[in-house]
Amino acid sequence: MRAERDPAVDDVLMDLCEQIGPRGVRPSDPETVLAEIGFDSLASADLAAAVEERLGVRLTDSEVAEFRTVGDVAGAIDRELAARPRVHHHLGRSQQRVKALCAGPLRLYTRMRVGGTENVPGTGPVIIAANHRSMLDIPVMVVAAPRPVYFMAKQELFGDRARSRLWLELGGFPVQRKIADIRSVDVALALLERGEAVVVYPEGRRSKTGEMLPFLQGPSWLAFRTGAPLVPCGVIGTGLHPGWNGKGSAWIGKHVRVAFGPPIQVEREVDPRARRDKAEALTGQLLSAIHELLA
Repeated sequence: MRAERDPAVDDVLMDLCEQIGPRGVRPSDPETVLAEIGFDSLASADLAAAVEERLGVRLTDSEVAEFRTVGDVAGAIDRELAARPRVHHHLGRSQQRVKALCAGPLRLYTRMRVGGTENVPGTGPVIIAANHRSMLDIPVMVVAAPRPVYFMAKQELFGDRARSRLWLELGGFPVQRKIADIRSVDVALALLERGEAVVVYPEGRRSKTGEMLPFLQGPSWLAFRTGAPLVPCGVIGTGLHPGWNGKGSAWIGKHVRVAFGPPIQVEREVDPRARRDKAEALTGQLLSAIHELLA
C-alpha cells in the first residue's frame, strides 16, 4: 500500500504537520501517530483545512471515521473522495414547527424565565456557549433562544434511523467525543459561514454534580476561525431534583432560568497556532462570563 502512494503527498503532509502541530515536530514517517505529536481535535481540524487549501482535497468527505496517522490522511488523499453536502438538507427543518407547538407547554412545565435575549444577534453567525446539566438543556435552549439554533449532540443519541432523523429534524448534528471528529467541526463551520446560530457546550458532557466541568476550547476556536461573536449562556434548574422515589429526576420540580450574556466579539485569526493560543485565553474569559450568569 505504501508503494502505491505518491511520496510527494507524504512530504507535504509531514511539512503541514510540522507547521500546524502544537509541538512543531515533523513526523518521522507516515506511520507517526498524530496524537503522539500533540494533535487534538482542533489541530486535526486545522490540518484538514490546510490539506484542502494546499491539495484541494476535503478530508471531511472521507468515510474514514478517524485519521490516526499521517498515513491515514495520505491514504484518504489518494482515494477518489465523493463530495458530500457539508450540511444535511433536513437539518433543523422541523425545529420551528415543533417549537410553535411545544414552547408554551415547556415554558409552563419548567416555569422557565429567560433573560438577555437582546444579547443574541438577530442575524449573522453566532456561537452560543452554555453550561450543560441534563438532556433537558437542549429543548430549553431551542425554546429560549430568540432565533433558530443548531447544536452538536453526542453520537450515541443518533443510535438508530428513527432517532437520527428526529435529532436531525430538530437541528442536532452528531459529534463523536472520543476521536478527533473533524466532520462535526466542519458542519459547525459551514453553519456559521452561512450565518446561523450554533449552540455548543464547552464542558463537552453533562455535569451530574452541578459543578462546572473544565471547558474545552472548541467554541473559542470556532469564534477565532470564523469571526463569529461568542454569546455566553447560563442555564439553571435543568439538573437533577429529588423525585418521588427518592432518587432524582431531571424532569420534575423544575424552576428553569436561562440568561444570555453580552456577546464576546473577536477578530478572525488565520494562523492556526495563534488561533489555538488565543482560544485558550478566550476560553478562560468565557468560563468567567458563564459563572457570572449562574451567580
